[in-house]
Formats: sequence, structure tokens, C-alpha cells
Amino acid sequence: MPRNRNRGQYGRPPAPPPYSAVPNINQQMSNLSIDAPAPAPPGPKIVVGIDFGTTYTGVSYIFTTGDSAKTLEDVNVIQNWPGTTGGWKTPSRIAYAEENEDELDSNVWGFEVESHLNSYSWMKLLLDEAQKTNFDDPSLFESEGAGCLTKPLTKTAVDICSDYLAGVAEFAFDHIASKIGGIEFLRSCPTDFWFTVPAVWSDRAKADTLRAAQIAARKIKLDCHPDSQVFLIREPEAAAIAALSNLTRGGDEHIIKVGDVVLICDCGGGTVDLTSYEITAIDPKLSFKELLVGTGGKCGSTYIDRKFVRWMEDKFEDAYANLGPDKRGPASETMIKFENHKKKFSNKHRNKVYRVPCHMAKAEESINYEPYDRVVRLRHPDLEEMFDDVVKSFIGLLQSQLDAEKRQNNKSIIKTVLLVGGFGESLYLGDAVRKWCSEHGLRIIVPDQAQSAIVRGAALSGYFEVQPTSRRSRAHYGFSVHQPYDRVRHRPKDQFVWDWDGSLRADNMMEWQLAKGDVVDDKTNIKFELFWLVYDYGNQIFNNTIYCSADDEAPLFVDDYGVQKLATISQDFSAADLTAFQPKLINGSWARRVKCEYTINFGHRRGVLCFSCRINGQEIGNTTIKFDGQNNQDMGNGVAAGGGYSPPCAMQ
Repeated sequence: MPRNRNRGQYGRPPAPPPYSAVPNINQQMSNLSIDAPAPAPPGPKIVVGIDFGTTYTGVSYIFTTGDSAKTLEDVNVIQNWPGTTGGWKTPSRIAYAEENEDELDSNVWGFEVESHLNSYSWMKLLLDEAQKTNFDDPSLFESEGAGCLTKPLTKTAVDICSDYLAGVAEFAFDHIASKIGGIEFLRSCPTDFWFTVPAVWSDRAKADTLRAAQIAARKIKLDCHPDSQVFLIREPEAAAIAALSNLTRGGDEHIIKVGDVVLICDCGGGTVDLTSYEITAIDPKLSFKELLVGTGGKCGSTYIDRKFVRWMEDKFEDAYANLGPDKRGPASETMIKFENHKKKFSNKHRNKVYRVPCHMAKAEESINYEPYDRVVRLRHPDLEEMFDDVVKSFIGLLQSQLDAEKRQNNKSIIKTVLLVGGFGESLYLGDAVRKWCSEHGLRIIVPDQAQSAIVRGAALSGYFEVQPTSRRSRAHYGFSVHQPYDRVRHRPKDQFVWDWDGSLRADNMMEWQLAKGDVVDDKTNIKFELFWLVYDYGNQIFNNTIYCSADDEAPLFVDDYGVQKLATISQDFSAADLTAFQPKLINGSWARRVKCEYTINFGHRRGVLCFSCRINGQEIGNTTIKFDGQNNQDMGNGVAAGGGYSPPCAMQ
């Protein structure tokens, strides 16, 4: 008996312009609105940058009043975080009151999380557990302990991130209000919130980051102007805007010129991103485009922390391993002191001994431990070994960009390397990168205040409306379809007889609509047609899976290694008018071969993926998107789920 394949059949559409604009593309992803933002009304506006990092989080803001042009120095960065006297950022750490009933009446976050509290850290990386790169630290998700990369059993990754961001947002909102004229004045001004995300983030992780931000706003009943909006910006782009805006003005114009290609290296706590940009204009406004497919991985400075923990376990065994989180967790005196040494460590003073406080009652005196002073002794070779693997991975990322450049352009045009991010201030990493750059004839620049470059660049991007004029797709995007069977091209196991016309078809074929490395600008979209076999009295809801692949060569079959499920588009045809499609009697039931016209907009303002589905030119309003691995609770946590105002989002 022939199999009934009630799924999409690929039909090639008329060839549109490769990057033609699609007006008024609206997508409802559960309750998450990513409609195109309305033009900003005249009058003052506030732009807020939020760098939600693995280890630390920063917030900046700029007020669009005054006649003078704003510069990087006009971007304010919050430094008086609760629990400390000053600092660019606050720890990405949270402790829940219900888990610390004897200590807390309400949740605490950042510096106020004391070492003895049961707390959670590095929660940002939980948003993208499934995404893998060739340069990831293989031990990353094996390093759970002392609250790192864990979450309460009753919470999702989106939940814990939104809980933390709610605390940050509430404090930041009050702080900004106190600096610009009070809460009522702040409510009267539209506010654009720019959240940074790693360039290597998956599309699902970006959507979940937006969801966490909006849930946080709702939790604290954020009362901002109704024209306020939330955007995502890739961390290397924010860093590029901050660094290049300083290096192209004020007497430094000779450093970076139009036509130069700059390799931005964003070195954070959890992730590392490398992206190459070509400068296309400086006056009247900075303009640049992504030259190569960027690269990166989860191999940031927290790798060194994990190496230190393993070193401690190897040297002291149970004397260290059995300590509580107050002695070995991220907020402990031990880890805070190690963090200070990590920042200052370099190839100078090779005989220096680095002393780290740690009370281990059962540890005996040795070359590595002084029980009287309760101090661990680390020497230069010890720290060097902790650094070398992550530095090697970083140099590998640098080399991969040069190799890609030569493959694409047959010549070397990258001349400058810009090192930014918290880990970018590491003296040891800087020495290694300088040596590598010297060997390859490249110039290296570490801008002042590299740690705050991303958070300041996020706000500056929103103020000047600066973004790359084009990017490079980091993956292939497409669908699984069935095609007329060809014994040369297709596998025998994929053949079946189609109910509609009895023809022999081949299932499980990939049809890639956008290729890895393709140029993506604000008008980039793909249009295509799929046919569905819809029975008059049968199922009216159809699911279409979008697939992606980061492989350089696009896979042929849906079950090939390297093909990943990205998202599922669900279309409900029950309310659609299908009378234009001729019915046909199949096995005693009437069916119609319905042509659906799909559009995926990759250039939606600050967006990557926006979907629409049309039948006979009419958009199907009840179309929903669910990213792979996303649960129904996360899908339901959208903008309109009640309580407080939450600005609409645009996805990058």
C-alpha cells in the first residue's frame, strides 16, 4: 500500500531579486512581538546598553538631548552597583530567598551575593547549551558545582536569567531616573534597550535572551514609555562601534581609515567571538560591513577558573573538594583573589609566587600550601598551564580567520587586530596575541577600558543607529522536502509513492535557501513555495521544520551529520479559504494540494529570522514558531502575559 506523505512538496518559485525587500512582515512567536519598530517620535530619547555577560553584567546609557554630537565619552556606565563602592560591572550571580530562608527575605544578586549563600552563576551559558563549535571548551558543562552552570529544579534557563535581569533592571532604571530628572521624566521618554549577545549564539538562544529580558521587565512592572523597544546587538558589533568611533576621530584618523579591515576579538568570560569588518565610511557616520563568516566558541576566561579548580582538586584532593561553596564558590575569597591574580598574570616576574587564601583544615603543609597562614601558593608554571589551553584555542580562532580570508580573497587584507572584552585586558593573553600578530605582520590594538567597550558600544549603536551594512550568514538555512525520485541522486530507502498523483518520490532531501557565507543585509529575504496535501475533514494543522547547518559544505539529506533542527513553523489552515484549490478524491476522502508561499526575512531590523506564510496572497495569522528544544512554558512567556509593561522586541 502506498505511504501517505502529508508533508511539504518543494516547488521552485519565480526568481525574486536576491535581496528584495518584504514590507510589513509580522511574526507572532507565542506572545513575543517582533514587529518592525515604528519611527521614533521627535523629542528626547534614552538609549540603554545592557551587556549581560557570563561572569559580569554592565549597563550604560545616553540621553539624546543637546545640540552637540555625542561621543563615546558621553556614554554613562553605571558603577555604583549594590554591595560595592565602584566597578564597571556587577557579578552575574543570584541567590534565592527560598533557598536561603535563614539569611534572606528577598532574592539578592551581583555583589550582594555573599560566599556562604546558596547561589547560581554563569547562567547565561545555559541559554545555549546545545550549540557547539569547534573551539568550545570540552569540559564546560562537566564543571557544574558551587552553583556554576546549574539552576533550581523548578526553573528553566530563561527563568533564572530573567530573575537575575529583573534585579539588574530595577536598580538600573532607578539609577538612570535619578540622573536625568526623576522617574516621571524617564517614563515620559521613549527608551531603547540594547542587549548584547555573543555572535556565536544560536537563533534559539537569541530568542530566549529576548524572552528573559521581557519577562524581567514584566516581573518588576517596568513602567516605561509605550514607544520603548528592546533590541539585540552582537557583542563584536558593539565592541567595533565603541573602539572604531574613538579610532576614527579626534586626531586618531590615521589609525583606522576607509578601506581598512579590522579583526574584532571579543574575549569574554564564557565566550570568545572573532569578526572581521571592512570600514566603508567614517564621515558623516561610521559605516562598516562584515567581511568574513565570523567564528568563536565557549572558551572564555572561565576556562582558567575551571583549570584552577581542577588543580586544587589534584593537589589537595578531599581537603579541597569537600569544602562548601563559601570556600570554593565564585563569590568565595579564594576565587575572588584568584581572579585578581588572573588579570595581572604575565610573562614578567617568572619567579613570583601567587598567594591565594583558602582555609583547608585537612590539608598538610607542602610546597603549595601554608596551613599556618591558610594560603595556597601558585607559581608561574602553574598559572601558565592554566592559561595555555585557552590561549591556544584563541590563537586557533585567529588563524582560522586568516585562513578563511585567504580562501575567500586569495590575499591577506586584515591588518589590525582589536582586542576587547574583560579577558581582552589579560596581560598574558595580550602578550601571546602580540607575538602571534608580529609573526603575521599584523598590528594589535587594546583600547582603553576594553572591559566596558561592549556595554558602551551597545548604547552608542542605538544612539547613532549604527550597524554593519551587511553581515555574513553563519549557517545554511533550509527545509526537508520530497522530490521526483531519481535513482542516481536519491537513496532507495527514501522512495515512496505519493498519494496525490501516484508518482514515485524521494523523501528527506534538503533544500537550502540561504548558504553559509551569503551576504545578509537589511533587505535580505528568501521566498519559496511548499505544497501541502490538506484533507477537507482531516488534520488542519501542519508543521514545517526549518533546519540549519554550520558545515562549510551544505549536507544533502536531512539525516546527515551536521544538520540541526532550528525551529518548527506551525500553520493552522482551519480558518483559511482553500476553495481556490481544486479538490481531488483520494482513498474515499476529498483533499486539496494547497500552495503556501513562505518568506523568511533575515534582515529584519536588528533581526535574523522573521517568518510569514501566505495562501493566495493572504497571510495566515495563526502561524506560530517554536525553536528546537524550547518548552511550552518558555513559549508562553511572551510580552502580553500580564503584569507590567514590557517593550516589543526586534531579534538579531
